[in-house]
Amino acid sequence: DASRGALVTLVRADGGAARSVGMHFALADDGRAFGSVTIGGCADGRALEAAFEVLRDGIRRLITLPLGEEDAVALGLSCAGDVELLIDAVQTAGHGNGTALDAAGAALARGERVVLLTPVDAEGERAVVLEGGTRVPDVPTSEAAFTSALANAALRGESGAEGVKHDTAGRRWLVQLLTPPPLLLIVGATDVAAVLCTLAASLGWHVVLIDPRDSALADPRFGVAAECCAGMPAELVAARATAGAAVVIVAHDYKVELPVLRGVLPGHATYVGMLGSRKRGSAMREMLAQDGLAPDAIARLRSPIGLSIGAQGAAEIAVSIIAELIATWRGAPALTAANGR
Repeated sequence: DASRGALVTLVRADGGAARSVGMHFALADDGRAFGSVTIGGCADGRALEAAFEVLRDGIRRLITLPLGEEDAVALGLSCAGDVELLIDAVQTAGHGNGTALDAAGAALARGERVVLLTPVDAEGERAVVLEGGTRVPDVPTSEAAFTSALANAALRGESGAEGVKHDTAGRRWLVQLLTPPPLLLIVGATDVAAVLCTLAASLGWHVVLIDPRDSALADPRFGVAAECCAGMPAELVAARATAGAAVVIVAHDYKVELPVLRGVLPGHATYVGMLGSRKRGSAMREMLAQDGLAPDAIARLRSPIGLSIGAQGAAEIAVSIIAELIATWRGAPALTAANGR
């Protein structure tokens, strides 16, 4: 059954502060690999061998592997040391992984963040804390060791590990925040959109391309988008532009742009941008003001969009837009936008 797999999790790395604790690597029983926990040297082979053993017998393993100086540096350690890997049998198809993983998967599909608690020692099952505090199954999150870790995880904007914490019984738990991939809504099946789809998909973002024309969406260049939606753009964007989403309008058509902006600017999308010159952006803001849109909502419109890198042509323009999106999602200091905006 190709849906079976082994999940390798890096739970500890001695020798200095590691960037990779909490990273996963999944091995399907048909030989396919997903994710990456690159340890280095012969340690990679030993980890792979242990993963195949878990595939064969379904028994969880906790293994410790020594690292030489060179391998440690590659993993982000300041000096040589040991790494600890937890290897579990899972279902790569997403079913039958237990209550906690199923709950986590469902929450991520809804666009919610979750805190995953993984027991590091040989016994115990994973648990998950959902937004709002629901625990599946109930775990001792009232303990001080968990309380601070969960609070820190909830404040962080992206996936990452808080590290291993001990409960009062002495058991070790890896505390991780899992977040859904960033949602990018692109309006307009254009040349710039085609490059945006390719770049954003390569970054692991969830790309939704929206256009009124079925025929335009059928272009093979848009095949990398997670979703291609034909219909009224204003309605489709309004249904998807939740907090944290980015809306990039590259249609260059007032009949499409105005309705979308009227609906999305008063909302909670993290980023709303429209392709066009400074003059065109000013004209759009004037029309939105005439429509009665509040000044603070209009001020959220980024037009022109993209960082000021002297971009020319569809590909370079798309790169500048992607760069501005990354800066926005990462909370980078204010940068110069296109055309000096």
